[in-house]
Amino acid sequence: MKTYPAGPRGDVIPAPVTGPTGPRVFFALWPDAAAAEALSGWARRAHAAFGGRVMRPDTLHLTLAFLGAVPPERVAELAGLLSDASLIGGTLRLDRYGRFRGPRIVWAGPSASPPWLDALHGWLWRALARRGFDRPDEPFRPHVSLLRRAGPGDLDALAVPAPLDWTPRRCVLVASAPRPEGSFYEILAERALGAGAGRPPGDS
Repeated sequence: MKTYPAGPRGDVIPAPVTGPTGPRVFFALWPDAAAAEALSGWARRAHAAFGGRVMRPDTLHLTLAFLGAVPPERVAELAGLLSDASLIGGTLRLDRYGRFRGPRIVWAGPSASPPWLDALHGWLWRALARRGFDRPDEPFRPHVSLLRRAGPGDLDALAVPAPLDWTPRRCVLVASAPRPEGSFYEILAERALGAGAGRPPGDS
């Protein structure tokens, strides 16, 4: 298991990632150091326009499925979804900023979601649904959160950096513990993504 501290200075937050009924968990695509640094450049440009709290490079990710708090005994079952599948990845072009006004999040995302990402997302939620997890009603909008608590401003006036062609190398299961100073993440399980080789994920 690998932990990712997310304090304001990169300090480790010595707290468990378990909530009242179990850890808050999600599945995500995790960038390598080069992609995280490029996304941090996007975040700094957005911060100059909107303020808010910049996500640290070691916390950047693209969420595939957020499940909230789950009983501890089900974590191994969720980790098994990754160990039992051969996952095919690909390249994702991040070429636009977006914003969620309610939670005041500014993000980087693609103008169009590639087929491989939609297939991975669909397979994951079909597998989760068979295990009793409810799929969200809203459509999948792939994005990487860059700012939280962003201030007002004109998103259309924000110049977009050169498109980032990101090829995620791993899908991860993560436990999260929110804190006022940032979130503490612990990677519980991970699976490498194949580059267009191997079989598609099954429905097991």
